[in-house]
Amino acid sequence: MARGGSFRDRVTVQRQLESVDAYGNVRGDWADLGAFWADVRVVPGRERIASGAVEATATATLRLRVSTAARAITAADRFLCRGEVWNIRNEPVVMGARRELIEFTCETGGAT
Repeated sequence: MARGGSFRDRVTVQRQLESVDAYGNVRGDWADLGAFWADVRVVPGRERIASGAVEATATATLRLRVSTAARAITAADRFLCRGEVWNIRNEPVVMGARRELIEFTCETGGAT
């Protein structure tokens, strides 16, 4: 069972919605789906050279308590947390002895 004190980061989930502007162009705007308390564990970052520029990335595991809203989050969504945009890199994994947690692997920095 997850301890309450470990869920101390407030994260916002966003989903990309397509809209058409006045000129008929399709735009992909991000809309907030909801906010959750999360357990965020950042793995030390790494740097690489891409197209001649240094690109820094960081990886994190992000855990939420299971709820109907949390189960609706997919790998196409993203999280806003600690002032950064975190892209979801895998499908969510339900875990815990009573399946009370959902875990996501996320990445920030670099290309989206």
